[in-house]
Amino acid sequence: MAVSSLASLLELYHHVWSFRDPRVEGWGVVTEGRLIIPLLFAYVYLAKIGGPRWMKNREPYKLRSAILAYNFMMALVNAYFCYRYARLTYFGGGYNFICQGFKNDEHSVEVVHLNYWYVYVRIADFLDTFFFVARKKFSQISALHVIHHFLVVLSGWVWLNFGNEGQGILGLIINQAVHVIMYTYYFLAALGPAVQPYLWWKKYLTRLQIAQFIFVVVHFTVPIFYDCGYPKALALFGIAQLLLGLALFINFYVQTYIRKKGASKETSLANGKVKQG
Repeated sequence: MAVSSLASLLELYHHVWSFRDPRVEGWGVVTEGRLIIPLLFAYVYLAKIGGPRWMKNREPYKLRSAILAYNFMMALVNAYFCYRYARLTYFGGGYNFICQGFKNDEHSVEVVHLNYWYVYVRIADFLDTFFFVARKKFSQISALHVIHHFLVVLSGWVWLNFGNEGQGILGLIINQAVHVIMYTYYFLAALGPAVQPYLWWKKYLTRLQIAQFIFVVVHFTVPIFYDCGYPKALALFGIAQLLLGLALFINFYVQTYIRKKGASKETSLANGKVKQG
């Protein structure tokens, strides 16, 4: 029974792997998953168990300069990739904004190479979690935070192997633009209390992320109903991933900006009654 189940899994694995983009063949452990899969589970362990346990009896590290440099560089790197992707696809590569299948031209080869390097950028996103661990800001390492980072790297690896170009690129470009804004916010927040009064737009950043998910979900539905050469299976995978992200971000927004606001109003009213009484 166990042997037949294992054989079925291996057969399924080889079947799925047969759809892999041949252009990434031989590109090393990043494309094959021998690095990514163990790295993902190591990340979850270190973020939720190993890291907090190691820091338990240690003083939090002061990492302000490192965090400022990290956020500044991540904003620049995402801006660079956003520009390069846009130039190679929608603003120079003849991409269709409504529905775009796979292309096999010189621009598409460059897009594949960009995808390869951008996986490393996604992995570098893990550093903000380890900054939280080192500073003992464990409350910041929420389920949303960990799941989001896990899915970002996993999906980057999947797209690198199976969906290197086409319909998914517009969502990627939008996501990179959002990350530029996001890391700019983090950079400003790390400057200290003097800047805090000017960061009133934090909740609007969350709204922007939610709007991004909704737009890209709608964009991914197009190849399902209109054949433009983009695999329906990849579109469905993208939609499933995005809907999960959307649910997580909406839950975060409700918990942070709606329920807490309502609770603070109730507290204020209660305090007012005490003072009046």
